[in-house]
Amino acid sequence: METPKQPKQVIVVGDVHGQFEPFVKLLRHAGVIDEKLNWCGGHNRLVQMGDILDRGPASRQVDNLLDKIQKQAARSQGEVVRLVGNHELEPLLANFVISGFSLEEAKLMQEKLTRQVLTGELRAAYAYKGILFTHAGVTRKLYRIFQMQLDDPSAGNIAALINLIFRESIKHEFFKHPIFNISISRKGADRFGGIFWEDLEDLITSYPKSPLVQVVGHTQVERIIVDAATNIIPVDVGMHRRLQYLTIDEAGAVHIVDVPPAAA
Repeated sequence: METPKQPKQVIVVGDVHGQFEPFVKLLRHAGVIDEKLNWCGGHNRLVQMGDILDRGPASRQVDNLLDKIQKQAARSQGEVVRLVGNHELEPLLANFVISGFSLEEAKLMQEKLTRQVLTGELRAAYAYKGILFTHAGVTRKLYRIFQMQLDDPSAGNIAALINLIFRESIKHEFFKHPIFNISISRKGADRFGGIFWEDLEDLITSYPKSPLVQVVGHTQVERIIVDAATNIIPVDVGMHRRLQYLTIDEAGAVHIVDVPPAAA
C-alpha cells in the first residue's frame, strides 16, 4: 500500500444510513467514483463521517462500496477515511438493536468492524488543516481533558490521541473513557456526551466557542452551514432528502457543494 499524497481536495460526506443510491450519486458528483463504482479520485481524499448503517434499505451495499474504494484509493495514493458513528459503535459494543441487521448478521458485522478498527481502516477521529473531524464532536469537557494530556492540543494531536484511546478500548473491551459517554438528553448518565453520542445543540452550548474548527455528523440539520461564531460545521443533512457535501482545498478553505436533483 502506497503512502497517500497530500490531497488537492478533501471531500467530506455526512451520515449515509443505508441510502446507497443517493450516496453513489453524491460520490459521482464529487468525482471520486466512476460509472462502474470504482475509485477515480486520484490522490484526493474522501472523509465519511460515520453512521453508514441502519434505517435505510442498503447498509450492506454502502459498506461494501466503501470497503472497495478504500482499497482502490490507497493503490492510487488517494485515501478514504472512514469514521465510526454511534450506529457502528453499538454493534462494536455488542448492542445490536440499532444495527439494522439480524442477530447473526450483526455478530458478523461486529467481527468485521472490530478487525477494521484494529487495522486502522476505521477511525474515531481525523484532522486536516487544523480541522477536527469526529462523528458527534468534542465538547468543552472533553477538550479540557485532552488539554491536560497534550502539550499541544492541536486538531492533529487530539485526533491521534482519540484514535489511540479508541483502538485500545476496542482491543481490551474497556469502554470507560469519556469519549464513550452518552448524554442525559440521550438517556445516558452524563450532562454531555462523547464523540459518538453528543447532540449538536449540546455540543454548541458546551462552549462559548470551540477553540478548534470541528466538522461533525450525527445530528441531522436542514443544510450545511459554516458558522464562524461556533467553529462547528454539521454535515448530516439526511441523505434521503438532500445531497450536500464539503470540499476542503489545499489552503484549508471550506466550500459547501449542493448536488442538483438532476445530477447523474
